[in-house]
Amino acid sequence: MSRSHNFRFIERDYWYNKALCNSDSLLPTQIEELIDEAAHSYIDYTFKFYDDGSVTIIDNDTNNQIKPRELTGAVYDFYVRKRIHLIKANLQEKILQYA
Repeated sequence: MSRSHNFRFIERDYWYNKALCNSDSLLPTQIEELIDEAAHSYIDYTFKFYDDGSVTIIDNDTNNQIKPRELTGAVYDFYVRKRIHLIKANLQEKILQYA
């Protein structure tokens, strides 16, 4: 059975951290206020990446399964970055194993 790596993506947290890292003039409380004022429904997904390359994505609000091709915006960016990170880690592990 394939080993899996679980990650949770909460879009609200993504935007909060992005604003916090890229702003010298906004305080954390101001960022919170801006995000709350957006009146936006934020994505909350759990990603299960398997060593065989497959992925399962679950919408935590509806418990529905999402296909990778349905991802857009910040959640797609998260997916691609995690995928690349796991591929690199897997390759590094194999290099060390067979060196």
